[in-house]
Amino acid sequence: MGLEKLLEKIRVDGEKKAAEIISAAEKKAAEILQEAKVKKEAAKKEIIVKESAKIKQDMEGKRAILQIEARKNLLAKKQEILETIYRKATGEIASLPAPSYQDFIEKRLLLLLEKGEYEITVAANDKEKITKNFIEKLNQKLKAKGTSLKLASFSSSIKNGFILRQSNIEINSSLEEMIKSKRDSMDIKLGKFLFEE
Repeated sequence: MGLEKLLEKIRVDGEKKAAEIISAAEKKAAEILQEAKVKKEAAKKEIIVKESAKIKQDMEGKRAILQIEARKNLLAKKQEILETIYRKATGEIASLPAPSYQDFIEKRLLLLLEKGEYEITVAANDKEKITKNFIEKLNQKLKAKGTSLKLASFSSSIKNGFILRQSNIEINSSLEEMIKSKRDSMDIKLGKFLFEE
């Protein structure tokens, strides 16, 4: 084989080998690019999933806080409405005409009075309604029961109603205290009536 043919063969073999190397490199580069693309997509999806979960968790946390705040505000509003109702009820009872107010006070006293001697301190605001004459008439009814009631004084320490004493026992029957003592059961009933749909 001549030198020219040998050189030609080497050149052709070299070109063929170079083409194979280039083809293998291109194939390898395409595989690497495809693998990188797949990894990039997987990483992108993972980031999206993580961020979505984080955003969802943040939103749920904020929603829970907002729900708690809304419940607190609603409860405060309900309490405000109930307070207004109790204040109005107290005012309505206090402003009853003397005969009706006296009936109310008499019923309360008859519930509390047992045998024995009692003293009553009347709210200064009720001076015109719970009079000495009222107490005397009530004493006539109480006599058969073995009970007596003495008007001790008038006091501005309570707005309306009375304070009843027997020995060391004192019962605060101001309108505020009477309503306060019924609040638990009344709150439930009023709450159901006013706020349940």
